[in-house]
Amino acid sequence: MTDVERPVALDEDLPKKLGDELRELGLFGQAWTLTVVIFCVVRAVAVWPMLQDHGVNPWWFLLLDVGTAPTYGLGQAMGVKLMRDERRPMRDAAPWIAMLFVSFVAPYAYLLTSAGKLPHYVVIGIIAWMLVFGGLAAHRMAREVRVTTL
Repeated sequence: MTDVERPVALDEDLPKKLGDELRELGLFGQAWTLTVVIFCVVRAVAVWPMLQDHGVNPWWFLLLDVGTAPTYGLGQAMGVKLMRDERRPMRDAAPWIAMLFVSFVAPYAYLLTSAGKLPHYVVIGIIAWMLVFGGLAAHRMAREVRVTTL
């Protein structure tokens, strides 16, 4: 087969590098990531006194909560982006969804394991918070994927 007869791969058919994938998030994906970081800072400051009252180091919580916020926002934005792309297999989104899940759970896991004796209503509140906001994130992702696939 000569060079003329060989099919030429289109740029969109070639595997993309991580940097290319991140640039394709656009302004909305980047803004979403930044919003998640800001929310985590505000949340950590708001619960600071309660953390100290129950033996949790608020600095570590702040570091973990804000430190995982970019990977949470990025995981959610990239997961939606890849699930929307009909040319990509769903498994391409799996690592991003896993990163999203770990980033979401990490601050709460630290909170539940590092605290002294938390009252039952606080433990129930933390778990309820995780379920509500985890469910909202999953619903948002599903809605964002359905919007472009219809």
